Amino acid sequence: MGNNARTRFAIGAALIAAMVVAGCNGTTTAPPDASMPATTSEGAGAQPEAPVEVGGYASEEPLELKIHLHYNDMTVFKDDWSTFRQAAEITNVTLKGTASETATNSNEVFNLMLASGSLPDIIHGNKDPMNEAGMDGALIPLDELIEEHAPNIKKFLEEHDWARKGSLNSDGKLYYIPFVMDGKASTGFFIRQDWLDKLGLPAPTTVDAYYETLVAIRDGDPNGNGKKDEVPYFNRNTAGALDLVQLFGGHTGWYEDGGTVRYGKYEPEYKTAMVELAKWYAEGLIDKEIFTRGGKAREMLLGNNTGGSTHDWFGSTASYNDRLQSEVPGLNFLPIAPPADVNGVVKEMYSRSLLPGKGWGISYSNKHPVETIKYFDFWFTEEGRRLNNFGVEGVHYDMVDGKPIFKAEVLNGELPVNTFLYGEGAQIEIGFQQDFSYEEQWLNPIARDGMRMYIDNDFFLPQFPPVSFKEEEQAVITQKWTAIDTFIRETEQKWIMGAEPVEPNFDAYLGALKNMGMDEIVGIYNAAYQRYNGK
Repeated sequence: MGNNARTRFAIGAALIAAMVVAGCNGTTTAPPDASMPATTSEGAGAQPEAPVEVGGYASEEPLELKIHLHYNDMTVFKDDWSTFRQAAEITNVTLKGTASETATNSNEVFNLMLASGSLPDIIHGNKDPMNEAGMDGALIPLDELIEEHAPNIKKFLEEHDWARKGSLNSDGKLYYIPFVMDGKASTGFFIRQDWLDKLGLPAPTTVDAYYETLVAIRDGDPNGNGKKDEVPYFNRNTAGALDLVQLFGGHTGWYEDGGTVRYGKYEPEYKTAMVELAKWYAEGLIDKEIFTRGGKAREMLLGNNTGGSTHDWFGSTASYNDRLQSEVPGLNFLPIAPPADVNGVVKEMYSRSLLPGKGWGISYSNKHPVETIKYFDFWFTEEGRRLNNFGVEGVHYDMVDGKPIFKAEVLNGELPVNTFLYGEGAQIEIGFQQDFSYEEQWLNPIARDGMRMYIDNDFFLPQFPPVSFKEEEQAVITQKWTAIDTFIRETEQKWIMGAEPVEPNFDAYLGALKNMGMDEIVGIYNAAYQRYNGK
């Protein structure tokens, strides 16, 4: 953001801060902008013709606020979403979207919105751009507003300190209310149980047993076609071979070890993993086309009855048992616990990011910051949370024994449940806390049981928290990380495929990373982690 924009936003932030103080002292806020109607007796296509009853959750009078919401390059706020129409009836606040529904690049739309200087009342976006906008003055700090006017948000952040710390900017201020996911399980190990039965093998429980099982799949002709065409381990992700790094005590990303932040691919354990994966690949235990086959690997290798094991998302992977029964009778692709690694530890390296880094904040031009934070607070009430998780009561779900249960027409409709809910404005990644029970109702039973196995046994390694960087730190990362990451990806692919031996090249690899600035970036992450912990 340019200096003129910074000055404009800084002045605006100072003005709005004065308005907030006035509001907190019981005096009136500034009059609404004539160019943007602040109140209306009719909402976005869903409010009744008669005036809304005075005294909603967030505003005494009907209030319309403009919102920028465009994320994941496809989700755009729609004024007719039934969940937000219902929220308007409860809160007396109606939202009107400003982002173009034809735009397909969320980052570009966000930047153009900021550059315009004409900001909507509410801005939705990703963590780093939101925090940068906050420091530039485009968003106002929310800490005092939460303290005075948002008891449910305050309570949630006090009880979930990791969510508060993970959302704070490096200046210690909170500029946005985060979207918080629920249900830690995301990916796990799957194997052909029907093939294990045919080979007379139990599900592998250690890395050595997993290796021997993959060998048996390669050599034992479990598909019974008389050909050695089985692919023991496959993955639809072009970097999917790296999902096996965890079996050798390694990491593929940032993690904390005894108070120190480390990057897995810059550590000795990564060498062990690369040596082993190169061996597995050379022996035909890993799909020879794993780096090129791409997103259709599951359909292709399960569909032609050659794929044996993978590591992938529970929900989508478990669905192939039903989808392919006519093509592959008896297909029984089941989740298994993570095999114990070389150190005897049973763990799953990947889990859902409970703070995926999205949320919404209040722009400096918002004339109603108190009503807006109260509106935000509604989504952290029991009623508001249920509304965004399950939709409208009596329409999309019913309360049964105190729990929201989707109606049969939702569970058995033409659209997948999550897709249907998106169309109604539910499960939109605004500032609110997701409820995993919404997903459990429509999950494939195999997926649900697998996820529960991983959750109930707490197989997950601790997630590295979403730390925040100072402006100068982010500049270093932006300057150096792309080249570092490209070099790492190219090197590991050469090693796994045998184009270059891991030994004696690993030390040279570490030296190259050091010369590219890896130590400086590790230092930045450690400093950010110390700030995250209040040190």
